[in-house]
Amino acid sequence: MRSFFHIGLPALLLICAAALGAPSAHAQISGEAELGYTRYDAEVNGEKAVEGSSFYHRYSLMYQTAGDIYRGRVGNYNVALGYEWGSFDTDVKFTGAQAGVLADDSRSVRAGHLLYRGEVFLDPKELPLKLRAYSYDLNRVNLYHDYTALSGRNIIDSQLVSDLSDGTRITSGATLLLGVKSGLTNGYNAIFRHIPLVMIDYRDDIVNDKKSLTPTDTRMRRLAFVSLNKRDNWFHYRTTDYSDRINPDQSYEETQIQLGTVDQALTRRWIDLTNWLKISADGLFTKHDTNTSVNAFESYEVNLFAIASRRNWDARTFSSFSRLLDRGGITLERTIPVYGRGVIGSGIEWMGNLYSNEQRIREPDGNVVNNSNYSASLRADMLRRSPFTLAVIAKGETNNTYGSKLMSLEGGVETASTARFSRDYSVAGSYTVKYFDSLNDSGGGYLNQNLNGRVAYTASPTFRIDVTEDLSAASGKNPGNFSNSAITVNSGFNGGDALVSGSVSSFQRRNNDINEYIRSVTTVNTSWAPLPRMSIGFSVSEDILAQSGGDTDYLTTLRNTIDYSVSAFQARVRNSYNIRMLDGESLDYVESYGTVDYRPNRYLDGLLTYTYSVGDVDKHTTSEFIDLKERLGYSFYQRAGAGRKLMELYEEFTYNRTKNSSGVVNTARRLTLGTRYFPLRSLYIGGDARFSLLDPAGITEQLYTGVIGVNFRKFQANLEYSYGRRNDDDKQIEKRIAANVKKLF
Repeated sequence: MRSFFHIGLPALLLICAAALGAPSAHAQISGEAELGYTRYDAEVNGEKAVEGSSFYHRYSLMYQTAGDIYRGRVGNYNVALGYEWGSFDTDVKFTGAQAGVLADDSRSVRAGHLLYRGEVFLDPKELPLKLRAYSYDLNRVNLYHDYTALSGRNIIDSQLVSDLSDGTRITSGATLLLGVKSGLTNGYNAIFRHIPLVMIDYRDDIVNDKKSLTPTDTRMRRLAFVSLNKRDNWFHYRTTDYSDRINPDQSYEETQIQLGTVDQALTRRWIDLTNWLKISADGLFTKHDTNTSVNAFESYEVNLFAIASRRNWDARTFSSFSRLLDRGGITLERTIPVYGRGVIGSGIEWMGNLYSNEQRIREPDGNVVNNSNYSASLRADMLRRSPFTLAVIAKGETNNTYGSKLMSLEGGVETASTARFSRDYSVAGSYTVKYFDSLNDSGGGYLNQNLNGRVAYTASPTFRIDVTEDLSAASGKNPGNFSNSAITVNSGFNGGDALVSGSVSSFQRRNNDINEYIRSVTTVNTSWAPLPRMSIGFSVSEDILAQSGGDTDYLTTLRNTIDYSVSAFQARVRNSYNIRMLDGESLDYVESYGTVDYRPNRYLDGLLTYTYSVGDVDKHTTSEFIDLKERLGYSFYQRAGAGRKLMELYEEFTYNRTKNSSGVVNTARRLTLGTRYFPLRSLYIGGDARFSLLDPAGITEQLYTGVIGVNFRKFQANLEYSYGRRNDDDKQIEKRIAANVKKLF
C-alpha cells in the first residue's frame, strides 16, 4: 500500500499529461520575486548603541494546468509544479553602553524546496466508481521578526529578520469509492448493481521543518476501509501511524474497527423498524499503542440509539457501553439516558428524563472502585389557556464518586400570567426546595429553598419596567459534593457579572460552599426606546447575604446601557457601579466601556473608544485604568472620472493611565498626525508624526515616518524611513530605513 501511494506526484502528472490535448485544458505560469532591506541604528547619549541590518529575498516560479479528461466524461485533473527559494542575512552589533551586556548576533539562512500540487478526479459516467488522488506541498517561505528591546525601551520596531521557516509539508492521498450510483440504468452495466459499496481512503502527511524556531519532523499515515454489508450496516477499518522523530514519546499507532449504522462519511444512519420506531447501533474497537505505556490504551464501545414518535408523545435514548484498559486499570462504563415529552389532553404538556451512569474501575493493585450517578426529572406545564399557567417540577438524583455519596431531591412549582390576565402587566413566581443528604456523613441533611417573583409593566411600546425578587435560604451542613449533574448545591452563587474586563473577585458571589445563609436579591430593570433606533436601559440590584456566624454582606450594583444606531452613526455605552459593605468596610468599583463610530459619507470617518475602571480590588488594594482612543480621517476624491482617492488625512490620539495598588501612576499620551497622497492611481506618498508624553518622569518621544511606494496589480514597491527620539537621561535616538520590492507575474 505504501509503495503504491508514494508514486505520488509523478503518477498524477503522467495521468494528467495523457489528457493535455483536451480542448478544455488551460495552462499558465506564475511567479513571484521579492527583495527587502532593513537597517536599524540606535544611539544612547550621542554614542552608537546598536547597529543592525537585514537583507532578504524570495523567489518562486509555478506552472499550473487543469482540464477535463476525455471531454469530462471520465473526470478532470489539476496540476501545479514550481520551486521557491529564500534567504536572509542579518547582522546585529552592540557597541557603547550595550557592548558586553548583549552579545553580537549574525544570522544567515538559505533554503528552498519544490512546490507542487497534483490532483486527478475520475468519475466515469458508466462505471460505479469514483477516484480522487492528490499530492501537494504548497508551504511557502515565512520570515520572522523577533528582535525586541535591542536598545532597552524601543521607540521603533527594528523589523530585523531573525528566522526563516521553509519546511516540507507534503500531503498525499487517494479516495476510492466503488459501488452503485444513480444513472446506471443501461442493460449491460446492470451487473454492477450487485457490487457492494466500498470506500478506501488513504492520507499521508509529512511535516519536516528542522530550521524553524520550533523544529518539527513528523509523519502521519492514515488508512480507512469502509464497506456496506446489508442495508445500512457498515464495516469500518481505520489505522493511523504517527511518528515524531524529535519527540519519540509522542509517536503512536492506532487501529479502529467499527461495525454498525455509521456510513463512510461518519454520519449516523437510522433504521426504521416500524412507522414510529427507528434505531441506530454501532460498535467500535480502538487499540492505541505508544512508545511509552503512559498513553497506551485499548477500548471497546457499543452505542445503541433509539427514537420513538407517536401522536401524543415521543422518546429517545442514546445508550453507550464502554470498556477501557489503560495504565489506570480497567474501566467499565454504562450510560443510559432516556428523554421523553408529550401532551395529555389539550392543556397539559410534560417532559422528563431518566439518566443512569455506572462506572466500575479495577485499579492495577486489585482495588475496585464503583462510581454511579442516577437521576430522574419530570416537568408538567398546565393551564396554558388560563390567565395563569402552572408548572410542577420534580427531580431526584443519587451520586457515588469514589466513596462520596450524595442523595438529592428537588421539587418546585412555577406560575406565570398570560395575555388572558393582562396585556400590560405580567406576573410570574416560583418556589423551589432542594434537599441534599451526604449518605456517608452523619451530620444531617442540607436544605435549599428559593422563592422568586417578578412583576413587569409595559407602559408603552417604548417603555418597560420589571421588578424581580429572589429570596433564597439554606440550613444544615453543606455536603461539599458538587459533582451532581441534575441538582446543584447553592445554584444562585454563580459568580459576578463581567462588563469590560470582568468584575473583580470582591464583587462576585463566589462562596457556594457556605453552610447556613439567607440571601435576598432585589432587581429593578427599565428599558426605554425614545427613538426608533435608540434604547436605554437601567437596572439597580441590591444583594443582601446574611451568613450564620458572620456579618451581613451588602452588594449594590447599578448598570446602565445606551445603544444608538443609524446608517452613519453608531454608539454603544456600558456602565456599572458596584458598592459592597463587608465587615464594616465599604468597597466600590466602577467600570465603563464606550464606542462611537461616525461615518457620514465616504470622505469622513471618526472613531472614539474608551475603557475606564477604578475602585477597590479588595481590602486596602485599589486600582485605576483608563484607555482612550480617538481617530479622525478625511479623504479627498477626484471629482471627474471614476472618482479615485487623491489624499487622506488622519489624526489619532491615545491616552492610557494605570494606577497600581502601590499608588504608582503611569501615563502615556500619544498624538499622531499623518497623510497619504496619491498623485497617480498606483503611486502614494505618505508620512506621519507621533508625539508622546510619558509620565511620571515627564519623558517626551517623537517618531517621524515617511514612505513612498507604488502599488500595481503585479508590482509593489515601497521605501520607508523612520526617526525616533526620546528626551530622557539616555537621549535615545533610533533610525530605521526599510525597502521592499515585490514582482508578480
